[in-house]
Amino acid sequence: YKQVQNKVRPVATTLPDEFRIVRHEHKQALDNCPPLPREAPPFIPTSKFTQERMDALKLDPHSFLYPAELRLVQWVLAANERALAWDETEKGRFKDSYFDPVVIPTIEHIPWQQKNIPIPPGILEDVVKIIKAKIQSGVYEPS
Repeated sequence: YKQVQNKVRPVATTLPDEFRIVRHEHKQALDNCPPLPREAPPFIPTSKFTQERMDALKLDPHSFLYPAELRLVQWVLAANERALAWDETEKGRFKDSYFDPVVIPTIEHIPWQQKNIPIPPGILEDVVKIIKAKIQSGVYEPS
């Protein structure tokens, strides 16, 4: 249930062309990928893709895959380990050659102000650490 004062009133408008997201297609996007082996080798842990991380993925919890298929999945993940992010600092973003940066349009309006929700003093340090980590990893941008 939503109170009347919390009702969202959509604005009837169209999205200008400069705000449309365009995906650029690359014909040779997979040229840099190594070819799949006919018989995948057993998993060899690396500095980034460790045995603990492999176990945490639980790739075949119901034993659905054949052992050779499971080794192939492990090999593909290990070969592309740079694409995996295990924490905020390892996250990346799409290359600008694939997607233009997203611009979020706004409409002219009279801004309203509300008092900020207070952060309880007991968790203030944790909240500050989280926000600083997000800024450092690039999730939040300074405004």
